Amino acid sequence: MAIVRRKPMSELQRVHEDLDEIMSSFFSPITPIMSVPQLSPVDVYEKNGNLVVKAELPGLTKDDVEITAMEDGITLSGEFKCEQEESEGSVYRHERRVGRFLRTIPLPAPIKVDKVKASFKDGILEIVAPKVKEVKPTERKIPVEP
Repeated sequence: MAIVRRKPMSELQRVHEDLDEIMSSFFSPITPIMSVPQLSPVDVYEKNGNLVVKAELPGLTKDDVEITAMEDGITLSGEFKCEQEESEGSVYRHERRVGRFLRTIPLPAPIKVDKVKASFKDGILEIVAPKVKEVKPTERKIPVEP
């Protein structure tokens, strides 16, 4: 029988994110079906022995995002800022995101935390993390390259 490694912290993080989403939808006013998502969409896939995470972060720069890599996940945090628009009329719709965000993306395999690279271009953050077979508990802040 194979030993299956449990990751209780990532399971707990997923439950926390699900509860946040449920609570925010419960207490927010009714919104149209095509409303702006609260969390930025991400893709996670494997390419050339690396795990790649791509996140859409429109309106942000590399300096607006902080990335933390752990052996079993990547945490993104930052803030969407709102430009103050001077107008004398009424606002009919405001759908752009404003405020801080924090999101942990669980990874399907352990990674080499000290070899993680990140780049940011045209509102797309790309993180490349080499996979590893042996896990050593570590955590490191990742600088975003231009």
